[in-house]
Amino acid sequence: MVLPYTDAIQRLVDSLAARIQHSVAVDDERGSLIVCSRHYGDEDRLRIDVVLSRRLPAPVAEYLNSFGIATSAAPRSIPANPSLGLKERRCYPMRDRGRLLGYLWLIDVRTERFDEVVGDCVVQLSARLRERSVQVTEEEQRRRALVTGLLHGGEGSARAAGDLVDQGFVGAEDEVVVIVAEAAMDPEAVAAVIAGVTRRGGRDEPPARALPAVVGDRGVVLVAGRQGAERAAARWAEEVRRGVRRRDAGGGVFVGVSDAGRLDEAPDLWRQAVLASFAAAELPELAPVLSWRDTGVYGPLMLAAMTSPELVAPPQIAELGTGARTDSLARTAEVFLDAAGDTAAASAQLSIHRTTLYYRLAQVEKKTGWDLKNGRDRLTLHLGLKMRRLHDSGIPALLRGEDAQRGSS
Repeated sequence: MVLPYTDAIQRLVDSLAARIQHSVAVDDERGSLIVCSRHYGDEDRLRIDVVLSRRLPAPVAEYLNSFGIATSAAPRSIPANPSLGLKERRCYPMRDRGRLLGYLWLIDVRTERFDEVVGDCVVQLSARLRERSVQVTEEEQRRRALVTGLLHGGEGSARAAGDLVDQGFVGAEDEVVVIVAEAAMDPEAVAAVIAGVTRRGGRDEPPARALPAVVGDRGVVLVAGRQGAERAAARWAEEVRRGVRRRDAGGGVFVGVSDAGRLDEAPDLWRQAVLASFAAAELPELAPVLSWRDTGVYGPLMLAAMTSPELVAPPQIAELGTGARTDSLARTAEVFLDAAGDTAAASAQLSIHRTTLYYRLAQVEKKTGWDLKNGRDRLTLHLGLKMRRLHDSGIPALLRGEDAQRGSS
């Protein structure tokens, strides 16, 4: 999608480049390339990579920002860094009443000799960038509203899917993946982290689009692409968690990732991602970044709890105590069954002697009436323990809340 005012920015950049006989590039305030002039033999490896990918790799962004360009009102010279593929360059921050709009870049040594003529162009570019900033903000708000409508389900979801395709945000044949971030901090701040993470990358990144949004009290991103959406989503999910943790070091951060599916399956993919993120938060044995397929037995159990809320653990499970206590029979049985009956592994995890383990397992059999040498009894006990843990977590309340919200939307 070609944004209004981009042509005007391109004309100004081409005119400046022809006048000084050096290539000129303009980035937005996040470091993403907006336009670039033709090259005059001064380009470096980084410039070529950024022209191809339109994005600035994170290590390069960190290096450039270390020279204070994000807070400076005056031009800054950046030393060469061969390991990053950078020649020496000069940065001209562009601002509107102190607010950063973007950067103009020249590559070469002693480019400060062009400061006066570049300064005149920067004034004109700043006006065009102000107009572009308003248009980009309006587009982001429209896109976020469409993503929210898509994920809520119902008739509005189909309309939102059609609008996303018609407006060029998502391809009709794209596969989509949903990422959900659960954190204590403001979901708008989470969405800002997501936006920053998904705008970074390099030429070798998988070809996928990221559409950040806020749905309820969660930061979310819809990842879409003809190919590579799953790989991009897996990488972005890890980076989102790291980014949120840096912003909110004292809080827990849990990220859920759905399977890949079609655009019309997005509401179901949203539910997968929500449940995966919540399972990661509630069940310590699961990873803090959890894909739906890696929820294991908890995935179908959560769906069973959703479709049959009256489904609970067999009453015999209550005889084993709560699984939260490390010395309970419930905890002993669950660890033993998770270890596939390996008594050495279970004893080590429980930090007890194997004789103590055998005694506790005998007590489990006595209280439940089940034979741990019988496959069906073991399966019943194992699933019952998992359902009990699920029931004792906050997941059932989450499911009820999600259903109520979807029903009212």
